[in-house]
Amino acid sequence: MKFQSSKLFFLFIFFVVFTFHLSAKSPVFQNNSKMKILGETATTVTFQEASGKIIEIPKNPERTIVTLNSILDVWYMAEGTSLGRLRGSINVPNEAKAIPVLGKISNINTEKMMELEPDFVICSDTSYQTEIRDFFAKEGVPGIVIDYHTFDDFQVMFDLFTRINNNHHIYEKLFVPLQKEIEGIIKKVPKRKAPSICILFASTRYVKVETQNTITGYFCQKLGAKNIYQDETIEGANRVDLSLEYILEKNPDIIFVTTMGDVEKCQARVEKDIVSSDVWGDLKAVKNNRFIYLDKSYSIYKPNRFYDKAFQIMAEYLYPQTNFK
Repeated sequence: MKFQSSKLFFLFIFFVVFTFHLSAKSPVFQNNSKMKILGETATTVTFQEASGKIIEIPKNPERTIVTLNSILDVWYMAEGTSLGRLRGSINVPNEAKAIPVLGKISNINTEKMMELEPDFVICSDTSYQTEIRDFFAKEGVPGIVIDYHTFDDFQVMFDLFTRINNNHHIYEKLFVPLQKEIEGIIKKVPKRKAPSICILFASTRYVKVETQNTITGYFCQKLGAKNIYQDETIEGANRVDLSLEYILEKNPDIIFVTTMGDVEKCQARVEKDIVSSDVWGDLKAVKNNRFIYLDKSYSIYKPNRFYDKAFQIMAEYLYPQTNFK
């Protein structure tokens, strides 16, 4: 009888653990980030960067510097603080607006960083910023490189930051409801044939095409759209050279445009390089008024705590006959 009771008890524990394991995994999101959290102790978190480099991070740093504002915002979501930030206002939380400005993404004042005496640095995945992390590591200051491109990366990063700051309950409080909202949007996507899309990236100097590896490409992929450049691009590439002939050949249902820099000047560049073509009007996306300029706050910059709104906006563009609210 005692053996039977013990057996039932262990079966119950197995059921609870197994059920929790299933509920912890999203049926919609299978995380494909190259970054990973490998382990955690009372004082450290072991983290694998996208490059494969493994770093043991001390918890509860007191003098952190974050060198990219989209990452800075997530650090503050996890109740961290930074001694400095980059130029700009987008993705800068109110609490960080008055902290010292250290420069821009590819021109950071490292001397000023040193004067602030950080005990932890968080850098982006550019080669320039990776060198900054490596320099501080040689000086005995631990640091990590964050490869932030998609919602998958956001999940790993936010999870990591709450663990480093020893308040993982914030992840459960903020991320889990956010993910559920997005799952609800994705589940409403109609099962009919997916629209084909092309994403143009316009600066004031040139126009390129975005693959599924950009934030806009990621949204479209998750929402079932078919990027016409999905199969014809170099693996891992974010943007590739524009081929108007190829776009005309594939004739996408929708053309999105993301802009970097002055919007009016970017639009003028698109007009000059593409729209002025004699055959541009033959595209069905143009004929059907589905040539759409996107708000850069969610197509270039990262939405962070507003990913659900960004997903909804993109879903409404892709499937205008469906109510996603």
